[in-house]
Amino acid sequence: MQTILAHDIPLSTVLNTVLDGIITIDQTGSIRSFNRAAERIFGYESQEVIGRNVNMLMPEPYHSAHDGYVHHYLATGEKKVIGSGREVSGKRKSGTTFPMELGVNEMQIEGRQLFVGMVRDITERKEAEAAIHDYVEKLKRSNQELDDFAYIASHDLKEPIRGLSNNALFLLEDYADKLDESAQKRLQRMTYLCKRMEQLIEDLLYFSRLGRQDLAVQNIDLNQVIGDIELMMESTLQEAHAQIVLPHKLPMIICDVPRVTEVFRNLITNAVKYNTCAQKLIEIGITATSNDEVPVFYVKDNGIGIDAQFHQDIFRIFKRLNEEDDNVKGSGVGLTFVKKIIERHGGKIWLESEPGIGTSFFFTLAPQEKI
Repeated sequence: MQTILAHDIPLSTVLNTVLDGIITIDQTGSIRSFNRAAERIFGYESQEVIGRNVNMLMPEPYHSAHDGYVHHYLATGEKKVIGSGREVSGKRKSGTTFPMELGVNEMQIEGRQLFVGMVRDITERKEAEAAIHDYVEKLKRSNQELDDFAYIASHDLKEPIRGLSNNALFLLEDYADKLDESAQKRLQRMTYLCKRMEQLIEDLLYFSRLGRQDLAVQNIDLNQVIGDIELMMESTLQEAHAQIVLPHKLPMIICDVPRVTEVFRNLITNAVKYNTCAQKLIEIGITATSNDEVPVFYVKDNGIGIDAQFHQDIFRIFKRLNEEDDNVKGSGVGLTFVKKIIERHGGKIWLESEPGIGTSFFFTLAPQEKI
């Protein structure tokens, strides 16, 4: 087997294996070499372009400006296009233009000064970028239209609901002496359902915007967040004989404070609501992690627990597993909001639960650079 040394391989053979177009020109701008990739890109055979000015491969304004760049460099040594890459337009033999990346450098061969241009056809990339840009613009318009529709729809829906509620209240006030107990209860139920429907509309509006609003992140002490929630829920916790316990001090994190506060408040509220123990305990902490791991937070209770078959259902909007009485009934959106907020922070949420024993919700919040 004969060994082929590098210096035995003609340079043209090497250049013809390169995927990018390679064109060499002399000081006058005349083409001296034109590899096969360049033939494929521009549609010319090499013999059709050798000896001709390279500006034949350029549409305006590059066609007229090219010789000026070369002359300016030769006269002053100032590099405008030489030694750098840029995006320009090329012109094929068919006359069609296309976007390309062009890098130009100079070299000396046997005392001759030549310039080497490396060309890459970026038509597909530009088409993909244009398609993405078009998609993003359409998505922006769609989101704006959705926001507009949600606002208008909610306004139009609230008006008749408020009308029903007000009329029910008027009947109760004006005809209380003519209505029996059953009729009064039905009217009271009607006003309750109207208020509930209005709250559902508000929740749906909030959910629709939750995924599109930018996060206003800042550095915050989680101990302060939990302390603020305790003050806000002080009466509720006392009446329910509930206690929040922090086994260890919580860390400082970077997050959207109102949103993360909402996460903890919802989880604490559920831990109190779905708990029949005489002494309700809500433990909030962080699992042990190494320095390079994203911390895992948890909210643990000793409540009624959740059967494994419902672990995904609880995060569905308006999904409730229990039929609570009207005084404590929620709209079934709390955990949906929690999941959406955590995902907006680049995190995830999951749970472990045993019916009759309690539930532990675990979740992560991504570091600042991942938000």
